[in-house]
Amino acid sequence: MSSSRQNGMFIYPWDIAESGIEAVMQTLQEARCNTAVVNSSYHQGRFFHPRSKTFRRLPFSGVSFTPEWSKYNRLRPTVHEQIAQAGILAKMKEACEQAGMGFHTWWVGLHNSTLGLAHPDLCVQNIWEDTYTYALCPSQPEVQHYAKALFTDTLEQVKPERILIEATAFLPMKHGEHHEVCLLPLGESLQWLLSLCFCGACTERAESKRIDVGAVRQLVSRLVSQMVDADSLTQVSAESREVAFLLLEYPELYHYQQSRLEVVDGLWRSLKEIAQSMGIAVDGFPSSTPFFVNQSYWEGVSLRKAAATLDRVVPLAYGDSVNEVAYTFHAIKLVAPEAALGAAFSLHHSQIQSAAELAARVKTAVNAGAQSIIYYNLGLLNNRRLDWIKQANLSIEE
Repeated sequence: MSSSRQNGMFIYPWDIAESGIEAVMQTLQEARCNTAVVNSSYHQGRFFHPRSKTFRRLPFSGVSFTPEWSKYNRLRPTVHEQIAQAGILAKMKEACEQAGMGFHTWWVGLHNSTLGLAHPDLCVQNIWEDTYTYALCPSQPEVQHYAKALFTDTLEQVKPERILIEATAFLPMKHGEHHEVCLLPLGESLQWLLSLCFCGACTERAESKRIDVGAVRQLVSRLVSQMVDADSLTQVSAESREVAFLLLEYPELYHYQQSRLEVVDGLWRSLKEIAQSMGIAVDGFPSSTPFFVNQSYWEGVSLRKAAATLDRVVPLAYGDSVNEVAYTFHAIKLVAPEAALGAAFSLHHSQIQSAAELAARVKTAVNAGAQSIIYYNLGLLNNRRLDWIKQANLSIEE
């Protein structure tokens, strides 16, 4: 296996607690992985674990270590107490060091329904004044303080070689919440417009840049209403071109979007400075959602800015074909030809149906320059799909 490339798996700390470190290390080694990417901060959810035959429910968004509480202000993380008290992250790090395996942490920042429900005024707010309680708004000063405090706390306590950041931007309107229901077609431009945040902090920032927020609100409201009223599948199929069309037609919309990009870039640069001071590399997902990588603007992310800030850009190279995986890297290189790259792959049944399919996609990523390959997710896979990871890793061994 190439000594310079990291082949790893995403791992939940509760899976380590349940299976035991020895079993987890054995699974990684059998799959020809040389890196453990262990989560330290995660959102709530319900997860099917085929090997342990359980549906695990995480009732809150939380961290897997005991925070240094003096770092925090109004927003304070919830703790997975049993995981933290057992010292799972420290023990896994030690096991990786003894085995000569890389130890990275995977960190979810602003996707936090627990804090969002408790502090709705700090969340993303759309044109209709709906609050997205799963999405803390990165424009809010309190949210920025929380993100930087939690990031610093994580690095000081977990001490990873690298940290992979997720959900540190504006999460989009379509989230997949419990019983999320919509009977109308939601095309790309409609979803993007409904992902724009008009909370007080976003409005104030835009106005400080001499953007006429009133005009933007009026425009977005009118566009959204027209799209909703049209209720057209034909319209939806053409919307991928409509976003560029609208940005070119309406300079105020373009400038509002640029204001969002600057917010996210500023936060990412702050996180990079923190990590750099500790000698820890920062990798990042351009988006938390597996759509085409150059749709990351939905979340207020500029690929060009991300590549300039992060040590490595790690797209969710899911897609429905090898060609879509190839396009992922093509799109990044168009705006950031010198970007350091990784790739994350899901073994979801709707995207990968065979070992050969996975191997072909992984090879495509490696040929495009991916320096890390990470598979989702050790606890959510059966033995058959874990073997697909082994075969994919064997196919790129040098």
